[in-house]
Amino acid sequence: MRQLTLPACLLASLAVSLAQITPVSNAALYPYGPGTADILDPAADDGTSGEQSLSTSFPFFGKTYNSLHVNTNGAISFGTAVTGFTTSAFPVNNNTVIAAFFTDIKTSYTPRAGYIYHRETTDAGVLARATTDIKTAFPADHGSFVATWVYVATWHEVGLKGATGDGNNLRNTFQLVLITNGCKSFVLFNYDQIQFLQGATNGGDGATGTGPNPAQVWNSQFSFKTLLSRPGPGWEM
Repeated sequence: MRQLTLPACLLASLAVSLAQITPVSNAALYPYGPGTADILDPAADDGTSGEQSLSTSFPFFGKTYNSLHVNTNGAISFGTAVTGFTTSAFPVNNNTVIAAFFTDIKTSYTPRAGYIYHRETTDAGVLARATTDIKTAFPADHGSFVATWVYVATWHEVGLKGATGDGNNLRNTFQLVLITNGCKSFVLFNYDQIQFLQGATNGGDGATGTGPNPAQVWNSQFSFKTLLSRPGPGWEM
């Protein structure tokens, strides 16, 4: 009988691919997780998805991007990854960043504290929903808009870094959606439960998830201070 020995790196990859979660029951969020073509990132602290090539160029304030990074700490970046956390006001390291909930997040606890999923898609159902969302939000200006490409990144029940006591049970679920027709682009911020505002670093309380430096919601090309949830998109580009 032959014995099959799998390398440790392959075993880790299989463990990631086989992880199963139950997506939150919230109509505000686009479909994600099991049953979609999502990529599941490994558990991490100050991590990133690595560079994700895009099949469609994403226009963004006069520039176009052919790849992006989905970062553990609640942001998408173009150009390079933004793995570290800082309380400094954006921009971060002069990178182009869209932050749905930029704070000190950690999923690499035992047991794991959350999952980060992402994918690009041209699925007809997703495109139809994205088209409706934009037309509903901007009926006068974009009544003829038709989405041709969408990118969905979801932070599912992620935990805070430095959690202690009751803080080990605090979880945030939120989503960042990029939408374009190849000419105009939009961003949606979708939120389920937000149970903590910052990690235990930089003066934060690991038991309550509060402190003097709460999460930033921001776009490095456009100052944006207010949390949004569907149906209103974050902004037009």
